[in-house]
Amino acid sequence: MTQHYTKLTVEASHWCGKCAKNTIHRVDQGRIGPCLPCMAKFDREKALRPAKVEVTNLQARLFGEAT
Repeated sequence: MTQHYTKLTVEASHWCGKCAKNTIHRVDQGRIGPCLPCMAKFDREKALRPAKVEVTNLQARLFGEAT
């Protein structure tokens, strides 16, 4: 059965499927949210990824400016 928490609860210990252990999870509106260590890892990996090139700039360089 799913566990609900009070609205004032910020974080709680819960089983994480990715980590395969009990970790601290964020609590959103009384329900368990994402695993905080997994989210920190995701944020670090996202910061290391190269920035995406905007498609519109790429198309302008390939096909020239439209008149």
